[in-house]
Amino acid sequence: MSMSVGLSIDVSGLRPGEETAHVAEALTAFLTEHDLDGDMTVGVEAPGQVSAWSEYPIIVTRFGAWADKIEQESQNTVREVAPAAQVDVRWSFEDEDD
Repeated sequence: MSMSVGLSIDVSGLRPGEETAHVAEALTAFLTEHDLDGDMTVGVEAPGQVSAWSEYPIIVTRFGAWADKIEQESQNTVREVAPAAQVDVRWSFEDEDD
């Protein structure tokens, strides 16, 4: 069964400058590797903060297994570049009220 989800990945606790830029690059490569680069945008939100977010719902099959993989691998990707970073992965669902 397929479902539509929103995804955001927020990374904080980064050193401004080079570490922040490296995390943005690593997240961009991660999204490309998982075929999410067309669905998500990566941006530096503030000094020491990087975010990736979906503008529109992403259609996913077998959400549970896929979500676990995306959460774990996104955290691993960031921590390879910035071991002390805090990574917050959040999902939103079409039937949720904002």
